[in-house]
Amino acid sequence: MPRRTLTVVVLLGALALTGCTSTTPAAPSTTPAAVVTAAPSGDGTLSIGTLFPTTGDNAASGAAQVAGTALALRDILAEQATPTQPIQLVHRNSAGDLAAAYADLAARGVDLVLWDATTALPADAHSSVGSAALVSLGDFANGGTPLAADEAFTVRLKTADPGLNATAGSAEAYDGLITAALAAVITGDDGGASLDAGWPQVISGTAVCLSWGECVYALVQEQTIDYQGVTGRRS
Repeated sequence: MPRRTLTVVVLLGALALTGCTSTTPAAPSTTPAAVVTAAPSGDGTLSIGTLFPTTGDNAASGAAQVAGTALALRDILAEQATPTQPIQLVHRNSAGDLAAAYADLAARGVDLVLWDATTALPADAHSSVGSAALVSLGDFANGGTPLAADEAFTVRLKTADPGLNATAGSAEAYDGLITAALAAVITGDDGGASLDAGWPQVISGTAVCLSWGECVYALVQEQTIDYQGVTGRRS
């Protein structure tokens, strides 16, 4: 399968937004928490690498996860009136030459890598992706088993890839991308260390939000968020 790099434009880091179209305000936070930050290391582009299986027995799930990230990007864009900064997706095959995939993502300087929801994270993964943050999408899976998308999400997913014949992992990939983007907003930086610091803060607050728009609205209101998204609440 040919290598693919997708770049779209999305507003990140600027919380004084006027273009948020959410109509369901999040519940207010009663216990504001200090934002844990790292030294800024980003370059203004949130670059996310993915390692999903695009060949072999799990290729259908890999395609579903690619579609999940594409749908998440589209939803982020749909909530913004004035997009100003880019977010880049770099897809690589976790079922192929994994060492080469690691090396390519590290050479490209990606800020974060999303690992396949259907397989265990290899022991050497963290040491192989350079300075990028690394997230296993299996952490989003309920009981370790990737979700089969419900009917409504499947319909939306197929607008990103009409040829899908499986959906396992798509919800996890969708939520993984939204969470990464929210982590960049919270910390004001797209570097790997900042994303590592911001990631837990996306799901540890008291203002429950179910979408990018709701979460950004809550952040504008200086609330601490708990993004539950498609896969639901995580501990």
